[in-house]
Amino acid sequence: MELMKDWRGNPIQVVRSKGGVLAVTNPWNNVINTGVLPWPAPELIQKLYQSRQVRAFAASEREIGISRLGFYSDLQSLHSEDAVTWSFFGPLAYSSPSVRGTFVKELFKSIEIEGSSNNVSVWLWRRIPHPDDLVPGGPEIDFGIQTDDVFLLGEAKWRSSVARAQGVNRDKDQMTLRHEFCQKYGVCLLPGVRHFVILGLSCEGRMVPQADTSISCATLHMRDTTWQVMASIASHPCCDEVQHYLQWKTQNSKAV
Repeated sequence: MELMKDWRGNPIQVVRSKGGVLAVTNPWNNVINTGVLPWPAPELIQKLYQSRQVRAFAASEREIGISRLGFYSDLQSLHSEDAVTWSFFGPLAYSSPSVRGTFVKELFKSIEIEGSSNNVSVWLWRRIPHPDDLVPGGPEIDFGIQTDDVFLLGEAKWRSSVARAQGVNRDKDQMTLRHEFCQKYGVCLLPGVRHFVILGLSCEGRMVPQADTSISCATLHMRDTTWQVMASIASHPCCDEVQHYLQWKTQNSKAV
């Protein structure tokens, strides 16, 4: 049995894949839950599906790894982008309207968006209609922020890069699909929005070049930022804990 300390200094049980990737035996030891009720939140329950990555573990490690759930979930991996995305945006989504509003105001300033921070909604892992053919079950949006006049679609990466070979003809990437959805249908579906934002969030940045495009009576903004910059926004409801968590993840997850 292998033990390590989490970002709070508490001992937790982990297993190690044949490639050296660490995974917690208890998935809740991989995410921040501060201020979130009820727990576990439904957004996380939907992520507890059985993963084929269990084959990455030797038999002895696999047995320990599935001991809590009875199966292995990607949410257990310290490499999990979903775990990081939840730990930042989950507590924010469950915070009070005033906290969300203050945070979003600071975020918009950081990424140079002059939009409203009133009536803020923060959500995770919703799907939009596919921009190629409008069928259901289109791109899954890692995190979204909506206000009186802003509609932001966020793509979060931890150690991976933007996925390509997307779309009906496999000739687009993830950012292109989000851009096309807003460009083609944004004004029609959301007539009150004046600022459509596609935001890339990663460790190193440079997911997408900054750009602004006029679409009818609105503007489509392409923006890029890093986890470090996001974690520096002091109005986040778990600002100090998020900083410790991201440091812990950085030290204990493998680059690919």
